[in-house]
Amino acid sequence: MRFQELCRQAACLIVIPGGEAMPAEAGVWVWPYHSGRFSPLSNHHLNFKAIDVDLPSVILTQALSINDEGDIVGRYQVGSVGHGFLLSDGTFTTIDYPGGISGTTQAHGINPEGVVVGLYTGHGTIVGGDAFRTRAYLRDASGNFTAIDFPGAENTFAIKVSPTGQVVGCYHHQGSDFAVSGGGTMHEYLYQSGASPSFAVPGTMHNGITRHGRIIVGVVFPTPTTFYAYNVEDGDYQLLDIRNFISSDARDVNPSGEIVGFFVGSANKHGFLRGKTEFTTIDFPGADVISTRARGINPQGDIVGFYVSKDASGVSHTHGFVATTNKDEEEDN
Repeated sequence: MRFQELCRQAACLIVIPGGEAMPAEAGVWVWPYHSGRFSPLSNHHLNFKAIDVDLPSVILTQALSINDEGDIVGRYQVGSVGHGFLLSDGTFTTIDYPGGISGTTQAHGINPEGVVVGLYTGHGTIVGGDAFRTRAYLRDASGNFTAIDFPGAENTFAIKVSPTGQVVGCYHHQGSDFAVSGGGTMHEYLYQSGASPSFAVPGTMHNGITRHGRIIVGVVFPTPTTFYAYNVEDGDYQLLDIRNFISSDARDVNPSGEIVGFFVGSANKHGFLRGKTEFTTIDFPGADVISTRARGINPQGDIVGFYVSKDASGVSHTHGFVATTNKDEEEDN
């Protein structure tokens, strides 16, 4: 699968000792990090709600980020035509970058000030290179767009934006040269006011950042088909050890250090929430659900993402979701 497809769907180890998974409720499983140190399961009861853009002929909805106010951004698709969206106070607003190839805009991150970041597709500029390129944008709360292009890179992805306006994502050249094993050119970046510093870990993509950048999370691609979640805390780069996984991807982090993302198990993809003392697997409830990915988390612990269900005729459908904590139950405990 090409890197763009993985991203758009789409290293000390944190060891989780062995032990049986304990069901918290439908769609949620919790493993303690250390025996006797996990929080009560009721603290992780989640209320799930599906999100679908209510427009004619929409075939796909993905919720990709949520801010402090509960505003959600993501992408939806009508046939082969894609758009970004903002969901605020129950109202959907379509986001389309005013340039590039029509019908390719996606919204991936939103901060408390309503600043949105995302990506769109343009035509390639390198002779003999890819016919199309991925470019990033920033949209302010007034709807004004600014292009983000990492210097010298053919492809730039903007995935999240912090409350202070720092944008994280990745850049690389041709779509096929991202993985480390192939001498790939992909690196994470941190962007603010035109500056784009990068640390020297190849094959990396930053996906989430806290207010002042103390914690950053992302994914590294050692090979084109292998990817692992990581976090960078106070400059210390570490892989996350996700239990029973083949590959993993960290997609966001909140001020409490709670990390969300997804991992590939023996059969399906599952969302996860990694707190300070426990690891929670998140699956949208339903016998017809075949995969779940968590993509964003806000300071209150509300989680957004998307899930795929399969109907009786074998056709798959992609829906966004928001999962909120049962706060009343937390207070009772």
